[in-house]
Amino acid sequence: MRTPVWVRFFATCVIAMAVIVSTFMFSGAIVRARGADEMIRVTGSAKKPIRSDLILWSGNVSYQAPTVAQAYAAVKAGAQKVTTYLTDKGIKADEIQTSAITTTPQYSTITTPGPNGSSNSSQRLDGYVLSQTINVKSEDVDRVSRISREVTDLIASGVSFSSNEPQYLYTKLSDEKVAILGEAAKDARRRAEEIAKASGGSLGEVRFARMSPLQITPQFSTEVTYDGQNDTTSLNKTITAIVTIGYAVR
Repeated sequence: MRTPVWVRFFATCVIAMAVIVSTFMFSGAIVRARGADEMIRVTGSAKKPIRSDLILWSGNVSYQAPTVAQAYAAVKAGAQKVTTYLTDKGIKADEIQTSAITTTPQYSTITTPGPNGSSNSSQRLDGYVLSQTINVKSEDVDRVSRISREVTDLIASGVSFSSNEPQYLYTKLSDEKVAILGEAAKDARRRAEEIAKASGGSLGEVRFARMSPLQITPQFSTEVTYDGQNDTTSLNKTITAIVTIGYAVR
């Protein structure tokens, strides 16, 4: 018995509709999969050499004497010699600041024999140590850096002076930050474009971007820390910016 024509026609239509619907659903799954999963994640970086434009340097004048008055007179005289030395070397008076004088009593322990082989201890005041810190803050980095190394001349002249290591700072970091992050972002995009091109695709919109803390390190240093670095020990430094960007792939 032959199947009626209208039955065969109806069955053909149903099958065709099923194919169309399944194709549409399958196509939609591909689009969603590409939109949700296909992404290139790249890291870009940029470096720039910088030179410190501000120096902080300090030293301490300290003397010990039997009385506060004697130690105070010695500290005042020593601090004046240091200030004169610095200004004679070309450091401006308004770049020099002195701190308050600190006083520290000095004791020694006296032990005397006691009964039955025991001993007694007591404290004896031997004198006082007074000290004063002299701070220099200057944009003349080279001059102050050199003086900090030559300050042993003061010790040779009889001044009880101890010098601390200078701190080298860069004050234009906020001006550099935007520009160097932009260069790092460009580097990331170049990398992403090469990857997309090699895989036969093209870049879409930015999915996410993350900027790591800036790394300010001594020149030629390769050290990187999670929280960033801000080196103050070196005159010449390098700023390194790192960004991570995710791009959609078309």
